[in-house]
Amino acid sequence: MTFTKIFYTTLFSFLLFGLSLSNFCEAEEPLPAVIVSIAPYKFFVNQIAGKTVDVKLMVPTGGSPHSFEPTVRQILEASKAKIWFIIGETFEERALQALKYSHSDMKIVDMRSGISLIGDGGKEHETCTHHHHGYDPHIWLSPRLVKKQAAAISESLMQAFPKNAELYRNNLKKFEAELDALDKDIITMLQRMKNRTILVSHPAFAYYCRDYGLTQVSIEFEGKEPSPQHLTRILELARKTNSPVVYIQSQHPSKGAKLVANQIHAKLIDIDPLSENYFENMRELTRSFSAQ
Repeated sequence: MTFTKIFYTTLFSFLLFGLSLSNFCEAEEPLPAVIVSIAPYKFFVNQIAGKTVDVKLMVPTGGSPHSFEPTVRQILEASKAKIWFIIGETFEERALQALKYSHSDMKIVDMRSGISLIGDGGKEHETCTHHHHGYDPHIWLSPRLVKKQAAAISESLMQAFPKNAELYRNNLKKFEAELDALDKDIITMLQRMKNRTILVSHPAFAYYCRDYGLTQVSIEFEGKEPSPQHLTRILELARKTNSPVVYIQSQHPSKGAKLVANQIHAKLIDIDPLSENYFENMRELTRSFSAQ
């Protein structure tokens, strides 16, 4: 092999190595992190942010935000994030207290801001349970409320990452249109619903019921299995409404719900209000409700 050929072969190899190293460095540069507490909000942020941020989830799949406790590792990871979209769960309060000592400059965005919250004991709850906060935290189960929250998410992302502002505005418009379509679909599907009372193990649907003219009856009492007195009242209500279905969630106790279903000869259906696949899940929930 001639000297010239060796030279150019070597030079070409170095150029390839340099290009590969450059691509590797670009690929390894991390995206800015933002935190969400539960999976539906990961979906919401991704719809607006696209691939401009890395969305970190606090409560793992299958976990309950009401009983979740973050690990020290999660707190340390959280301290590096630019934004945390909180929903008011008690574990968030404890985590934020811990973050005060990490000197984190993270922005906290409260998804409850500007939303008319439902308090415990309201008529929307019927026999609902007590929540730790004094209000119902399940604000993501109303597409109309998600639309308000999406605007807050977009605004926060634009402030944190102004170079992507146009992308966020465009994605927000697209997401809002999909939420409007979902809202219309839910209205249409529920038109054929005869029994407008849903019997649930855990009271997650107060905002949904408020929007669409339904009533939920909760079997769970103060976050626990029902007492004998509460169970007697639930059975009376269930027989009056002639509910053919009892909805249970794997994240919450269901012994009482199974007992009620057995007593009234109702079908048990497992649902997951925490599913990340928001549009598909909301339509599937509505189809199930409307079939009662």
